[in-house]
Amino acid sequence: MMLLVAGGLALWLIAVLFVLSICRVAARADENDAGRRLLRVGRRGATVGLVAAAATFPGAPGDADARRAQCQNRNVEFEAAPAEARAALLCELNRVRARRELPRLDADERLAKAARRHAADMVDRHYFSHYSPAGSDVADRARRTGYAKPSCSWRLGEVLAWGVAERSTAAATVRAWMHSPGHRQILISAKYADLGVGMVAGTPQPELPHGLTAAAVLGRRHCST
Repeated sequence: MMLLVAGGLALWLIAVLFVLSICRVAARADENDAGRRLLRVGRRGATVGLVAAAATFPGAPGDADARRAQCQNRNVEFEAAPAEARAALLCELNRVRARRELPRLDADERLAKAARRHAADMVDRHYFSHYSPAGSDVADRARRTGYAKPSCSWRLGEVLAWGVAERSTAAATVRAWMHSPGHRQILISAKYADLGVGMVAGTPQPELPHGLTAAAVLGRRHCST
């Protein structure tokens, strides 16, 4: 069957198909990581993580959330106002917990540093995974920032996302995570007390340099000294 399209429309269709192919790649990466869900239990701690591509989840127009109190700047695209978008993401994560009468997560700069470094590394080296190309994971990153100390017992959870345009907002990122049962389980778990958020401009896909890559690391630790 032949399809004749005017020049301008043909270019538009090609662009749409290209973006959709990128989304499919991200979706497959998400499925692969979720399939081998990271669960590493050691003498001093445990980690669990899942990844989500925010660009692959549709919005939910008419969602009941929209009729409740909203976090300020929740729909601001990250590149337009990075500080405001980061604050909105912290607010959104605690808002979904408050709706379930769960304790608020305390912002922890050590977890934020681990999250920020990993998000930046994924953009710089064009990969999307809990594991770096060298094989380090969230526990290794938390150790390097001093959160997962050898003298402490600890638990860590990590979720990742990337998105472009209107899906590079705090609202879209949290909505993507909450639409995935595995990610939602981490975010609304009562097992965590601390939270670090890392958000950087760009995506793991070099063809899509404008957007957001985000990591959220949840933790709880008990130190004897």
